[in-house]
Amino acid sequence: MPLDSRRGWEKSRVRKWAGLDKAGREVSRFGFRRHYRIEPWTDSMEIYWGHACQMYVTPIGPREICVVVISRDSHLRLDQAMVEFSELNARLRQAAIISAERGAVSASRRLGRVFRGNLILLGDASGSVDAITGEGLRLSFEQALKLADALSCGDLKMYQRAHRRLARRPAFMANLMLSLDRCVWLRRRILRALAAEPRIFANQLAMHVGASSVADFVHYGMLPLGRGILADAIAAL
Repeated sequence: MPLDSRRGWEKSRVRKWAGLDKAGREVSRFGFRRHYRIEPWTDSMEIYWGHACQMYVTPIGPREICVVVISRDSHLRLDQAMVEFSELNARLRQAAIISAERGAVSASRRLGRVFRGNLILLGDASGSVDAITGEGLRLSFEQALKLADALSCGDLKMYQRAHRRLARRPAFMANLMLSLDRCVWLRRRILRALAAEPRIFANQLAMHVGASSVADFVHYGMLPLGRGILADAIAAL
């Protein structure tokens, strides 16, 4: 029973051969990353929002960080994007670059089917969510567990249903976060509302990792956020 779980949408030839390549929905962005020799200034991942891109900074060692730019522009590179982020640019100005700049596609894709006969798709080969969610590996691991259950029962339709269910929450969060990428007016007001009331973000994060229900997300996350956006818009009049 062949499995295809290779990373990268275009690399899955098995999926194409099986006729499972058609995506129901597809949104692509482009990411480029580079490593710097510098002591991390935080133990958390940081996201810097720009006009048409985001910069991701991740500590990966006691003297090393990874910096990524993601945008809808396949030609935008780190050096060009860095100009927009004066604080980050100042931190990295004296840091040594210790890797080549490498790129990849960050995509949200949903397939109609993830198996045909005895051929099964797993991981990014079976569809993906944008890197902004941080959900790629977790989804692959959970898909593998659900596939094991389906194989033990001899029913791959169980895997298909579980696959769709697992993708629902991260796909929703990807769409929500990428809406900020498309609308500067909305992004500024949402970020100000989150900064003014950090508990809103905590409640949204709980939903993102599956620690709260959709009802709690709406009641404790979206409704307070809507009030914050409205208050900010009124204050700006």
